[in-house]
Amino acid sequence: MIKNKKYSYYNYFLMLSLALIAGYFITSLLFLNRTFKSGEEAKQFGMTVEKTNSVIQQITQLETSSYSYVITKTKESEAIYTHKKIRLIEYAKSLGAHCTAHHFANHETEKLNRLISQRIEALDLLMMKDSMSTEALMQQLSFGNETTMEILKTLKKIRAMNNEMQEKSQQEAKTANRNAMVLMTLFGGIMLLIVFISFFKMRKEILRSERYLKEINQINLELSSVNENLENFAFIASHDLNEPLRKIKTFGDLIEIELSNEHFDQKTVTSHVSRMQAAASRMQELIEDLLSYSRIARQFDVRQEINLRNVVDTVISDLEVSIRENNAVIHTHDLPTEIHADEIQMRQIFQNIISNAIKFRKLDIDPIIDINSEIVKMNEVPIKDGGLGDFEEYWKISITDNGIGFDEKYLDKIFAVFQRLHGRSAYEGTGIGLSICKKIAENHKGHLTAYSTEGEGSTFIIYLPVN
Repeated sequence: MIKNKKYSYYNYFLMLSLALIAGYFITSLLFLNRTFKSGEEAKQFGMTVEKTNSVIQQITQLETSSYSYVITKTKESEAIYTHKKIRLIEYAKSLGAHCTAHHFANHETEKLNRLISQRIEALDLLMMKDSMSTEALMQQLSFGNETTMEILKTLKKIRAMNNEMQEKSQQEAKTANRNAMVLMTLFGGIMLLIVFISFFKMRKEILRSERYLKEINQINLELSSVNENLENFAFIASHDLNEPLRKIKTFGDLIEIELSNEHFDQKTVTSHVSRMQAAASRMQELIEDLLSYSRIARQFDVRQEINLRNVVDTVISDLEVSIRENNAVIHTHDLPTEIHADEIQMRQIFQNIISNAIKFRKLDIDPIIDINSEIVKMNEVPIKDGGLGDFEEYWKISITDNGIGFDEKYLDKIFAVFQRLHGRSAYEGTGIGLSICKKIAENHKGHLTAYSTEGEGSTFIIYLPVN
């Protein structure tokens, strides 16, 4: 259901994005089209002005050439007049065709052509008369001037209509451009918002995926640890627990043989029974240690906030008899007073390591144990299998002794279940203590390691998350 909602969300944003892109594209095309149209209209309005100017220029030149002919009566002035007349008619027709093509001033251009025809007829009549009285000439000139004024007035009206259309076109273009810019800004803003929302959504999904991946990796590590524990238990069942069972069977067989003798030796039987009991006790001790190790892996609560200094003080108090008997000296420095950890397991890990420091002391040398702590970055924690939690800082708690030490090539062995570097006759114990300590550190998303030189003491280091 969540997955379907997620896909629905992405489909919605995809469709909205495509719609906005289409809207932005269409608006851009309309904007470009309106810009092109404005350019064409500006060109059209300019041509109207140019053509009206040409008509004015030609009618002025036509009148001038006609007056020149009336005065000079030369063929050259007559030819000029004829040429100017043809040009005026052409320009007037061109202006009319231009206005008709752009659907304006049709009535005015018809009137203009009619007035130009009247003016040409008047000028032609003026040029055909060889002699004309002054009064008649003045009347003809007066009529011609009135016609010319009408022509100029008509051209002025055409220009006014052209200017009005130009202003209207410019206003429409300005409005269209403004609307296009508003729409493009709106589309762009919404698209930018969608990009930001999509970015943060994708970032959230990536972070969620990374978190899930870390959780999966953590589960894989825990499964790997469970498999390792199962393998250890299988090995213990087949090897370590089998050893006392084999002794019990062996001594049982010896007792059976001894009792089959009519004159058996009571002391021998008693000795064999004692050894069977010792083997049974050893087996019971191993089983109890295995149960303790199993409980360590299953029963803990790291949500408690505890004072580690008080925990260590309690451990030292519990070991008071052993400390006094061995003249041990323990120094503690700057231990964290606030840390999230299981208090019982913290007591176990410190009790095991401090007990070992006292147990594996040098002969005739009093044990000296120093406990220090500092905060380090995650990349300073010496672990390569990714077993740490996602924490930036860790408490580095060092427990240093002046005991017998060990060869670091056996580092992995000392943390394995029931693995010992020394025989039981030299040092008591089952060899599970450090295995429990390592498991406790892993329960807290931390790490346990050690540094040592044989004959020069050891330093056990516990890494625990700061928060």
